[in-house]
Amino acid sequence: MKQKMYYTLDFSASACMFEIRVNDYPIIIMNMDGQVASTIPINYAILESGTQTIAVTILPLLGETKLDEKAEVKFDIKVFDVSNDFVFKEMFGEYKSEAINGSNEIPFVKYNSTFIANVPYALEAWQDGAELKDVKDLEQKLIKAYRNISDSIKNKNYNFFLETIKRREENMSKSMYLSNVESVSRTSELIEDFKNGFEIMPLSSDRVLHIYGNGKVAVFKKINGESALYLFNEETQEELMLDITFYIPKGKTDFEVI
Repeated sequence: MKQKMYYTLDFSASACMFEIRVNDYPIIIMNMDGQVASTIPINYAILESGTQTIAVTILPLLGETKLDEKAEVKFDIKVFDVSNDFVFKEMFGEYKSEAINGSNEIPFVKYNSTFIANVPYALEAWQDGAELKDVKDLEQKLIKAYRNISDSIKNKNYNFFLETIKRREENMSKSMYLSNVESVSRTSELIEDFKNGFEIMPLSSDRVLHIYGNGKVAVFKKINGESALYLFNEETQEELMLDITFYIPKGKTDFEVI
């Protein structure tokens, strides 16, 4: 039986806006004026075994022009074998950003590295998508894709919504080694939120177009890095982010979720 290797990114950050990508796919982007520490699974950004890239960009906090003296990002990658149980195997790729000298107006910090991953799957994702630099009316086409998703939620056309995200969810299930029950639970819980007080909001007016996946993936985000597509629960005052990315499959002209 092939080992099911499960990769996670353990990170912490403070006093900066930062983004971490694996294989040029967004793992996290956040504007953090305090401190944060968390663990994020990254298998869904690992398309197949072999050499993987990891990149970090550290930016000033929103509204600032230079990095805070307390700006810092740290991370390492941990690997677990989840074939039978959750067994820790190794840790590697440790990174800690250098201290910021307050006398220098440093606008940003970038770090790039690679690591080897061994996974028992190969995902059909954005790698065969269209080169977005060649797509005319790209933003208008992306707005249309967002509008289709928003309308399906607003009109309670949940079957259409589920069909729209089917490819993405299949890849999530395969890369995260989810059982059929776990996979169905992911989407059913989301639909329950739609039914229980969360209303879809208009596409954020402060949206910024981000291009990922080596020029083949597009997404709108707010200027603080959060998804520009979200729902809001008036009663609980909670937001539910739909962090969905899009690509144009080869031979097609419209964006699809990936």
